[in-house]
Amino acid sequence: MKQSTFARSTLGMCAAIALFGVAAPAHAQYTGGGSIQMPTTDTMDPTALYKQAVTYIQAKDYVRAVPMLRDVLAMREQDPASNLMMGVAQIGLNDLREAHRYLTRAVSEKPDLADAIGRLGWVEARLGNADDAAKQRTILTSLKAKCNGACAEATAIDNGIALIDSAGGVQKVSAAARFNQGIDFINARNWSEAIAAFNDVLSVKPDDYEAAFMKGQAQSASGDYAGAKISLEAALKLQPGLVDAKGRLGWVEKRLGHADASAKIRAGLVALKERSPAAAATIDAAIKVLDAP
Repeated sequence: MKQSTFARSTLGMCAAIALFGVAAPAHAQYTGGGSIQMPTTDTMDPTALYKQAVTYIQAKDYVRAVPMLRDVLAMREQDPASNLMMGVAQIGLNDLREAHRYLTRAVSEKPDLADAIGRLGWVEARLGNADDAAKQRTILTSLKAKCNGACAEATAIDNGIALIDSAGGVQKVSAAARFNQGIDFINARNWSEAIAAFNDVLSVKPDDYEAAFMKGQAQSASGDYAGAKISLEAALKLQPGLVDAKGRLGWVEKRLGHADASAKIRAGLVALKERSPAAAATIDAAIKVLDAP
């Protein structure tokens, strides 16, 4: 496979990723995963989707960026720039494990992509993986020595080292407090902050089905139906009898175009109502959610 080439956009250079506290290039140039020809389909152009997602990230609208980047990655799964930007968006939503997955892929596809290396090191440190964070820092210091301040990546390398070094000293908030904050954010229709709050809960309590369910609610409200499906399925795996999650999942399946899956969930709810008449009101509410347009 040809090695992708990455040029920095002069417009993107002036954007800062405030989460890290230092200025960094806002995005890498989308390359189509190594091909110099930008692929298009009858319904969507991944280059245009990528650029729009970057615009959302620069505006810190990570909730809207994620579904667009999912579409891009469905067509160009290995593209380093798109994986980097998905990692940035997931960091913005405080989903560090998802960020780790995408940043690892970006670095695997382009081992000298300093933007991704620095952010991956930052995520490793935040996840408590000090040795792995140190490895990413060592890679950057090696690149810095080779660059000697004269390469296009010089600023990104310095920023990456600074990001990793800034990863300590995270203020701790109890899972219960963050869950309640997430509920408050949902009530305020602030989906991005709600998702970030429930990600915090799940990072310390991965078996918290209520947090997974509420995260799925926020994701579905934000339009990230693929992400909502993952969260709702996780909630139901932890708590199979969670009727509310079944109704919301059926609605999400419908929005994803999975009519058969939605109908199967609905049939299951109807059958459950027949077996459990005492829970009829709760089940009816779930069916109403599923049937909503």
